[in-house]
Amino acid sequence: MAFDAPEPRGWLSRYRYPLFGVLAVALAAWWYVKSSQPTPVGVTEARQGPAERVLAITGRTRPQVTVTIVPKTPGQVIRLVKEEGETVKAGEVLVQLESDAPRAAVDEIASKVTLQQRAVTEAERNFARLQQLRERGIATAKEFDTAKFELDQARLSLQTLDATRRQASARLRDNTIVSPVDGVVLARPVDRGQVVGAATVIYELAPLADVEIEADVDEQFLAEVRVGQKADVLVAGRSAPASATLYYVSSKVDPRTGGAKVRLRLDQKIPDLRSGLTADVNLVIERRAQAITVARSAILGRDGDARVLIVKDGVVNPASVKFVEWPSERVIVLSGLAPGAQLLAAPRPDLIGKRVAPTKDLALVAGGPRPRGSDARKAL
Repeated sequence: MAFDAPEPRGWLSRYRYPLFGVLAVALAAWWYVKSSQPTPVGVTEARQGPAERVLAITGRTRPQVTVTIVPKTPGQVIRLVKEEGETVKAGEVLVQLESDAPRAAVDEIASKVTLQQRAVTEAERNFARLQQLRERGIATAKEFDTAKFELDQARLSLQTLDATRRQASARLRDNTIVSPVDGVVLARPVDRGQVVGAATVIYELAPLADVEIEADVDEQFLAEVRVGQKADVLVAGRSAPASATLYYVSSKVDPRTGGAKVRLRLDQKIPDLRSGLTADVNLVIERRAQAITVARSAILGRDGDARVLIVKDGVVNPASVKFVEWPSERVIVLSGLAPGAQLLAAPRPDLIGKRVAPTKDLALVAGGPRPRGSDARKAL
């Protein structure tokens, strides 16, 4: 009967169980050391100092009033100088109406005035002659009175003709329409060749001196908006903001937009400011001389569930806070925080009670999971 020879056993086979045990102990030690090290986290600080709440809205420049250009007399348009969007100076010609008939009327009356002036001169000469004859007793009183009457009538006719000439000249001048203000052309409803009447609007102008800002405020912020509030306004194309004052808040909310119209008047006029330009408005809702502010991103939840995660002595602890809910990067904290407190810049409820290594250089910290909304409230 033959017996099988035993298989040679290698070093790995002989010591595999002790080797596995050493490896498990090493892994456990590595995990313990790793888990006991503080987690690096980015922190932000609660600051104390002057603070303000600003409502950022977008609006447009608009004229406070519009000037309509209408003819004083009917006529046919033969020339339109300006187009929509162009600027115009006060006294600059805008419209030329057909003027042949008014000019002919002026020439006709001028001829009549010339003839009447000759008649007055002749009447004056006849009156002077009869006055001398009467002084010598040659002319009768009736002849003298007749000459004086004719002179008075001639002068009266000349005055009437002169007034008629002025009226005709004014009508001729009215056929050339000039701008009464410096402004921008908003509309030009008529075309060349069109016959216009005294009620026809030829141009609509926006005076440059009366430009204001109009914007919409969302209904959720209307309770905070009041007449008299100040704002910084940056108009498109301008390098520096201008100060303005809120003077009108509409009492109606547009159901289509959910907002109400507000209007602001510039505290100082901006030269050559056009209507229809985009304007970024920072409306100052509230100013506080001293307030504690934190980054809005450091707060979890809202209203009664609002929390922050404070880092104290290297350990993360939650704290309830009350703050002014406002759409801004930093918000005003009413209670629950002391100035200088360090908060997790990106709060993570999974770090509560754990040791962390805080740093203000957020670029050195990898972002972790951050619950939002109802999930954040549930996590706390």
